[in-house]
Amino acid sequence: MKTNKKRLGFFGIIVRNFIVFAIAVLAVLLFACFLGILVIFFDLSNNYNVPIDNNKKYFVEGDYDTFPIERILGEKGYFVVYDEYYDVIYKSKSAKDFNLSKDQVILIPDAEDEVEISRTEYIGKDNKKYISVLYSNETVDNDNNLITSSSKIIADSNFNIMFSDNPNIKNHYTESEFNLLIGQYQDKLSISKLSYTGNDGNDYCVVLCKEVNDDFKSSRQIIRYIVYGYIIFFIFAVLFFVRSLYKKVKEPLILLNDAIDGLAENKTDQLIKYTGPREFEEICHSFNDMAIKLNETDKKRVAAEEQKQKMLADISHDLKTPITVIKGYAKAITDKKVNEKELSEYLNTIYKKSNSLAELINTFSEYSKLERPDFKIKPTKTNICEFARNYFIDKYNELEFLGFELDIQISDESIYCMVDVFEMKRVFENIISNTVKYNEKGKLIAFTLKKTEGNCIIHIGDNGVGIPDDLKKSIFNPFSMGDSSRSEGKSSGLGMAIVEKIIIVHKGTIKLLENPVHGLNVVYEITLPLIEEE
Repeated sequence: MKTNKKRLGFFGIIVRNFIVFAIAVLAVLLFACFLGILVIFFDLSNNYNVPIDNNKKYFVEGDYDTFPIERILGEKGYFVVYDEYYDVIYKSKSAKDFNLSKDQVILIPDAEDEVEISRTEYIGKDNKKYISVLYSNETVDNDNNLITSSSKIIADSNFNIMFSDNPNIKNHYTESEFNLLIGQYQDKLSISKLSYTGNDGNDYCVVLCKEVNDDFKSSRQIIRYIVYGYIIFFIFAVLFFVRSLYKKVKEPLILLNDAIDGLAENKTDQLIKYTGPREFEEICHSFNDMAIKLNETDKKRVAAEEQKQKMLADISHDLKTPITVIKGYAKAITDKKVNEKELSEYLNTIYKKSNSLAELINTFSEYSKLERPDFKIKPTKTNICEFARNYFIDKYNELEFLGFELDIQISDESIYCMVDVFEMKRVFENIISNTVKYNEKGKLIAFTLKKTEGNCIIHIGDNGVGIPDDLKKSIFNPFSMGDSSRSEGKSSGLGMAIVEKIIIVHKGTIKLLENPVHGLNVVYEITLPLIEEE
């Protein structure tokens, strides 16, 4: 049975599934990264980084109540307005507990400077803790050139200033003062100030307590969930990939196991129906081929067993008939129930039946010898044309005496085959003797021998009564003959079976042509392999 060559093999399926798996995993990874970027971008876009200069007008105009606190400072943010003497003149709702002195307000970074402040703690070479604060600022000059400036402060754990490139910095601060210096006020609040001149011409200062955007924490939480989701997806994708491969391997194995169990129960007619990887299909098809052959072998075994039983019955019948005759005639002679005139006839009948019995036993012996596994012929390189001519020269007088005509057509060229001359002569004898036994005088025996590509073709036929249709298909089976022939004792039914065995061991073939040439009713075709002339 042939498999579909276009179907992917197991390795191809693994590669294909892995590519699909990799693409799916990569696509989901890219989607997860995209979601993470969206989350971060959304948080950044909602971060309270609105420039304070754009909203300075609220303070200049003294319109404190309409200042958009939540949009600029956050939900928990607030502001406090000081006059030029640093007295509090306005507090927003959340600033009730806010109270900073003038000196503390002076320390607060100016919002208009747009300075980025970063704080870093580290351990110095002396194994002491230090705090490093970096102030960085970017400005654009008149030529639109970007100018970056920075300054630095280093303090110890007691907030003693160890280094500063700002001359206005004191040598020591308290912790709260240091926090104000670097723009930190309370948890989740940053602090800055904005100095301005109001519409009334007076100088003011507003301290802005801005909520430190904690959405980054929620962003990290969302990103963490995205990562967890991706890991779960990856695990399920791996499990699905492994399960699909496992199924493709397990399914044919289960089918094969069930089919093998069926064979153990002599169910040789059960075939595997499977489509999948090419290698497994080939295994299943090979198993089906084996099952079909086993089924055919089993049928042949049953047929052979039936044939064996029939053969034993036929042998028993063919031996019993002459023995019964011999036994009866001998008993009659022994009992002196035969007169002198009949005695000679009885003895002649016993003689003929004993010869017939001996011939039958010899035929059985020859067939049995051919059936043995150790039977071997002794082929020699033979000019088959010369062999056939010599056979019919020797046979001519006998056939002419029996009243049969001959039509011999043998090529004049030399055609060589590897032939056991003794056995091949028996082939010719058996076929010719069958023709003589079953046909009347005056019939034609035809013989032709020719060469085709690689083979020698021999036709042996006659224009006699022919072979019954029910006998044609089994002509080469042992004891294959008509009931009338058996009852008349004309044949043992082994002649053509012996012919076929001999031709087969010569690596040739023999068959009965279904449509004989014009004028002939029976034609046997023998094919023998040629050998090259030396």
